[in-house]
Amino acid sequence: MSMLSVSSAALRRLARFALACGLAAVLAPAQAQLLEDLTVTQQGADGVARLSFGNAVRFVQQSPTTPADLYRVSFELVAPDEAVLNQIVGEARAFAGSGGVPEFKISYAVGTGRRSTARQLTLQLARKVAVRVKQGPNARAIDFVFVGQRLAETAPPKPIAPASDKRYAVLLQRVPASEGDKLLPIPLRFQNLESISTTTTIGGVEMLEVSVGYFATEAEAESARQAALQRFPQAAIVDLAQRKQETLQAAAAATPAAPAAPPASAPAAAAPAAAAAPEPPPVLASEEIEKRAAALMTSGREALTGQKYEAAVNAFNQLLLLPPNSQSRDAQELIGLAWERAGSPARAKTEYELYLRLFPQGEGAQRVAQRLASLDFGAAAATPALRQAGAPASAASEPSRYNGSISQYYFGGKARTQSLVNLSSGIEQATLSRTTESAIVTSVDLGARFVSEDSETRAVLRGTGSTNLQTTSRNPSLVNAFYVDHKRTASGLAIRVGRQTAISGGLLGLFDGVSLAYPVGQGFKIDVMGGKPANNLVSAPGQRLFAAVLEADGLFDRFGGNIYLIDQTVEGNTNRRAVGAEVRYSDEKVSIYSLVDYDTVFKGLNAVSLQGSFLAPAQTSITLLVDGRKAPTLQLTNALISSGQPSIDALLLTMPLDQAIALARATSATAKQALLSVSRPMSERWQLGMDLRYSEIGALPAVGIFEATPATGAQYGLSALLTGSNLYSTRDINTFSVSYLTTPMFKGAQLSYSNLTGLRGEVFTLEPSLRFYTQNSTDGVKTQRITPGLRLSYKYSSRTSLLGETIVERSKTDGPLNHDSSTSVFFYVGYRYELF
Repeated sequence: MSMLSVSSAALRRLARFALACGLAAVLAPAQAQLLEDLTVTQQGADGVARLSFGNAVRFVQQSPTTPADLYRVSFELVAPDEAVLNQIVGEARAFAGSGGVPEFKISYAVGTGRRSTARQLTLQLARKVAVRVKQGPNARAIDFVFVGQRLAETAPPKPIAPASDKRYAVLLQRVPASEGDKLLPIPLRFQNLESISTTTTIGGVEMLEVSVGYFATEAEAESARQAALQRFPQAAIVDLAQRKQETLQAAAAATPAAPAAPPASAPAAAAPAAAAAPEPPPVLASEEIEKRAAALMTSGREALTGQKYEAAVNAFNQLLLLPPNSQSRDAQELIGLAWERAGSPARAKTEYELYLRLFPQGEGAQRVAQRLASLDFGAAAATPALRQAGAPASAASEPSRYNGSISQYYFGGKARTQSLVNLSSGIEQATLSRTTESAIVTSVDLGARFVSEDSETRAVLRGTGSTNLQTTSRNPSLVNAFYVDHKRTASGLAIRVGRQTAISGGLLGLFDGVSLAYPVGQGFKIDVMGGKPANNLVSAPGQRLFAAVLEADGLFDRFGGNIYLIDQTVEGNTNRRAVGAEVRYSDEKVSIYSLVDYDTVFKGLNAVSLQGSFLAPAQTSITLLVDGRKAPTLQLTNALISSGQPSIDALLLTMPLDQAIALARATSATAKQALLSVSRPMSERWQLGMDLRYSEIGALPAVGIFEATPATGAQYGLSALLTGSNLYSTRDINTFSVSYLTTPMFKGAQLSYSNLTGLRGEVFTLEPSLRFYTQNSTDGVKTQRITPGLRLSYKYSSRTSLLGETIVERSKTDGPLNHDSSTSVFFYVGYRYELF
């Protein structure tokens, strides 16, 4: 299909996308955005949504750990820059749903006045499903695993295997439906087979089963079972035909009798009474089985309407393997219709006859009898919906997709301070009231995707602009992402042009330029990037960068990594030249990422980092981080921070290059941190988590116009979190926490409570919070703060959401010479509109 051959609806979407891009181009973005791409793929039996970030992150825990339609995910920012810490506008990524993976939205709400590196995501789903959250394959990704849920088939139609080829499957694992997170991923050796997820009832307990298939003979199934025994010792062969017939017989036995339908040869008009006879009441199973059956019925009907007959047959087959339910009888009728329309009248005849044998009464029996009588056994060869094996695939079923949102908020803040100061002449009292903030912030997030048979092209634009109403000024312009990405399917060549972050490898940051990626062999890929840095700590003319990365994946089981070179210049001088490497390991229980970055100009380490996530027995989640790095990153332009010179050329007129390098080195402190988190469910509703952390920032000498800064010394923190899910409703998450922090300068403790409650499904979300903090400093000053807050979101329509938050902070400081009390109020209110 030609890229120019698009529908009028697609043209309207394209026009709307261009209009939104034009609107965004006049914004003056001021703050960074953390979320980047959301991609949803199939990995074995599971659908996996990978959320990528513009900053390194560390996954901490999820709540709850049982199947739900509302989740809270906690994570940490690893060495964030000021732009990320100062972000004030929340973000969201959504997925429309496909197959067993339901429609969902991931929201990231920042919160006014909070600079902590601890952050949270909210996952809202259209229905309850088991989701396991874990660290992604690198430090800038978190994976949401939809356990046992498959995406809808999007490949071009292909011939449907004969019924005899789908007789057997191998049952790999069976767990209670409430413990779906215990399901193990399907091994790589079976991922070329189809995965079959079903629900059954054993001893009154609903069980979730995952099987692989299909096999034409029992011998083939036995061979696969033997290969699976090492990982799945309970693996067993399932005769799908026998199990399906047993299910239908049970459904038929549970269906009350109704007036008999006329014989198949009788015309419909000959028996009006029979045609008008009421359908017998449906067979009802448990709520979860009924939900699963309804979802499969919807999927099958949609596939049937879309002429995706193999997908329809598979959906109805999976439904018919469930325990008897209200959809069983209709599924047996529709699977016959799917075979008929797919050009397999013999298979349709078998299914129709089975229906009439088990359900001989009612209106459905009359319809099936008429279809059986009208089958044309010469139609198979002429069916246009199926292509012959080896024929070229048609164009992708979804050649274009647009997504995007515009959000706008008003931010306000007021503060009132009262001070009592002890003077030799007495006590002086002062009161100060002021407006601390008044601004309108607009954020734009746009994307477009165009797919043809041999390529995929994406366009992305993200930015945030603000207008300060106190000074009627706008912040300096900075677009967070604005690029076009083009990939060739056959060669694997990918090129990206515009403002972007590094495709992979090293501490590169945001830049304006070109990226090129090309596979150079089995498991190897080269990435080349060049352009101009766009997130400079110091503005300096004539900056350029070049980076080359050699990626290796799949050389060893579950291992990957890269080696890279980064070369940055400023006015012809080397600004930063670094070599580094990343090593990654990822499987169903363990994810480990490590980074080493060494600067050859400064002859020192820029960063060393090790990050890991482990899933231990009893659903215990353990995450860790050991990180040491220079802050800011070593580069020659850091010398401009303390020298006050406008450019490196001007600086080098006042000192030699080696002295400028020493000045830049002295401007970067060494920052160290170590974090360990353990989280474990205590029951179906309660989860306990513990965090232990260490951090330290080294001293900075007196440099240029800056005074010496002492080291912070070792700082230690200990936190305990108790999370309760669905305590008073079907959609609430409650977190109670206590934290203790000790440093050479002070000791502090905090008690907090936060709540997330979903009302009326996904329509209304309520998030109250309360924090109390107390601190005692070594100089005799005592500080206390109490901070209540409330965040609200309301889904006004399918595209429009209204959002707001208020935080009130009451603080009191008592010292030897002064006593201060203050009250501050921060708030925002606004909307987010989905353009497409």
